[in-house]
Amino acid sequence: MSIPSPRDPQDSRETPARRRRWAEAALIVALALTLDLAGNGRYSLFDRDEPRYAACTREMQARGDWLYPTFNGEPRYHKPVLIYWLMRAGYALGGDNPFGARLASVAAGTATCLVVLRLGRRMLGDRAGFLATLMLTTAPIMVIESKLATTDATLTLFLVAAQACLWELSRRASRGLAAGFWVLMALSLLTKGPVGMALIASAGVVSWWWGGPTVIWRRLRWRWGIPLFLLVAAPWYLYIGFASHGDFYRFALGKQIAERVTTQMEQHGGFPGYYIAVSVVAFYPWVALLPAAYLAAWSRRRLDPRLGFLLGWAIGPLILLECVRTKLVHYYLPAYPACALLAAWLVRELVTEGVNLRRWPLGRLGLGVLGGVGLGLGAGSVAAAVVLPAPVRVPCLVMAAVVVTGALWGLRRMERAATERAVVGLAATWALTMFLLGIWLLPAYESFRMPRRVGEKLAVLSRRDRAEPILLSFQEPSLIHAMGRPAQMVRTWERFYELLDRHGTLVTAIIPLEWPEFERRMAYLDVDVRETVEGFSLTKGETQSVRLAVIRQKPLNDPAVAHAAAADRRWSKHPWELPPELTETPAPSDPAISRARAEQLEIE
Repeated sequence: MSIPSPRDPQDSRETPARRRRWAEAALIVALALTLDLAGNGRYSLFDRDEPRYAACTREMQARGDWLYPTFNGEPRYHKPVLIYWLMRAGYALGGDNPFGARLASVAAGTATCLVVLRLGRRMLGDRAGFLATLMLTTAPIMVIESKLATTDATLTLFLVAAQACLWELSRRASRGLAAGFWVLMALSLLTKGPVGMALIASAGVVSWWWGGPTVIWRRLRWRWGIPLFLLVAAPWYLYIGFASHGDFYRFALGKQIAERVTTQMEQHGGFPGYYIAVSVVAFYPWVALLPAAYLAAWSRRRLDPRLGFLLGWAIGPLILLECVRTKLVHYYLPAYPACALLAAWLVRELVTEGVNLRRWPLGRLGLGVLGGVGLGLGAGSVAAAVVLPAPVRVPCLVMAAVVVTGALWGLRRMERAATERAVVGLAATWALTMFLLGIWLLPAYESFRMPRRVGEKLAVLSRRDRAEPILLSFQEPSLIHAMGRPAQMVRTWERFYELLDRHGTLVTAIIPLEWPEFERRMAYLDVDVRETVEGFSLTKGETQSVRLAVIRQKPLNDPAVAHAAAADRRWSKHPWELPPELTETPAPSDPAISRARAEQLEIE
């Protein structure tokens, strides 16, 4: 009979801590999945990026193609191929629908939170790691990007994991960590091009400058790391270069990089300090902790390499992105985990010293941000309830009450030096807010969104009337996704008539500004309006409508119809979107107008 060995006292002490770590990890996973999945199948894809990725994935899957992305039947060179592979996995699990399209981002967002949890524990201790992950998991920018069928949540996962590898390499040399870093860099290149490497490089330079660990860079095994990087990333880039005859590189380098850096691409510009300003809302309420956290970490950065590393991670990308003229809030997403870790470090310092935030430099500013922005968001939600349609009003008011209550409660707890309790309470507040956003507010607004309904109705009319769908000025990508098939985009009357001659019957959506042009052509066009679809535009704050029409050409055996059609086609080559004075067709019976228009066309 064997005698059991005495139990090691160290094991007995570690067992509760190990159980607590597992419980905290399970809580983070449950919270992230709950917030990121909430309502994802109850509202359609948001223009313009989500439907482009989703429709591109669908087209590749329909062709059985894994390498050449297309959208609406045309090559799509905006992003590399990895996101489409991941979204196909989401389609396999969740179906070809918004829920399935968003699954890849949900998985990436949840995995990012787990990486931050482990990294935070290794860098700052168990409690600070948990608080940092709780902040990140409930931050509005992280929840929203993890609910969108785009590249940003996936890119963030790869870059955060790469930063975790770099930190571990600062503590010990490891072939596995070095290989992991290079593979992650290759995956980031396959997700969104060289932007990931630029963000890591900018963070590394600032970290080195401000006292972060420098031994990292000697331990990356450059001699075989770069070949490993190329082995993973290069095959697809070589393929797409040959398959597109170089068009991919001309577009990627000339438009996606050069124009994005030097111009406000697609009117996505911003003022100096743009990312600081938008973080006030995107990273609320945790942004309230950042002024004091940055200043305190700066003053101690030479004594504590952890702080130099985190400051480089947070500030390096900020400096880089401020130099780029095209600005969007999600560009800074990969740096928010560093912000959360710095905020959690500050909280633990406050708890250790037993003081409130007000006692630290810039602490008063943070408390003012917490209270002021919370009240401002509440007031904005009340104003939205007044402007938006009736079904959206109640969720707006409820969310306003939750946000304001949480802000005031957290402010009071921080003033009483109960900072950790304030963090937990604010996290609960914003978890509830983000849950209500996904499960209630967005589904309530869905019935007022036009593109999905227009696309589905055009698909029905196309099948019923055997009509070719075309898109005039109303060309939202989510409309194309909802139709389930490519549609011709028409920019000139000449192209319109070409398709009408080829297919005989067309179906389209006509906006009010286009309707007078069709009325003037009803002498020879049969424009059969089947339905009018109305919706509410958030950008314009007003109700809009489109007419769904089946269009045929009237029989030309009537001389008047034939004469009107022939006269109109003489002046049909100008672009669709020119001002009305250039798009109006002159009356054939007025020779003076006809001669003037003919002279103008000759000059053009």
